[in-house]
Amino acid sequence: MKKVLVFILMVFLAILVSGIYGMLHNQISYTVSPEYFTKFKFRQFGLENMNLPDRVRASIVGFLASWWMGIPIGLIVGVCGFIHAGARRMLKMIMWSYVIIVVFTLLSGLCGLCYGWFATRTISIADYEGWFIPNDVVNLRRFLCAGYMHNSSYLGGTLAIFIAAAFHLVVRIRTQLQSQKCPSAQSI
Repeated sequence: MKKVLVFILMVFLAILVSGIYGMLHNQISYTVSPEYFTKFKFRQFGLENMNLPDRVRASIVGFLASWWMGIPIGLIVGVCGFIHAGARRMLKMIMWSYVIIVVFTLLSGLCGLCYGWFATRTISIADYEGWFIPNDVVNLRRFLCAGYMHNSSYLGGTLAIFIAAAFHLVVRIRTQLQSQKCPSAQSI
């Protein structure tokens, strides 16, 4: 029963962490390209006329755009947590896997930003046919770089779920091997 409660708590925590991650992520991408927000994201989320500072609105967009990633993260990683012995161990390993997910997702976004910076040294607008690019963008390179960062973060967040699942499996196997070598060992 305790493990079920940990699971439920961790799903809600994943939703909260995902939303907060999106808020912080958008502070970085807003720094890269304010236009990405003022000419695209604020319109997309219906916040263009909201009387708040742009960075606050960027945080709102970040939360709204990313909280839902906490659902698959919480469900999948939470289920993986059941392989650990005891609710306390389950909680500890899920918390560590959330750290792994946040770090991996952030690094993926930053890699996307770097890739975007190199990919946009010269820009052929035809290469971005599937992207929404408003006609009045002044700094197109920065706008595209923010887009690369956002796209890479979503990809990184998705891949991070599988990395976190593998983390649980590796920890469980190592714990079993350790307990076979030394039956009194409790953790790695």
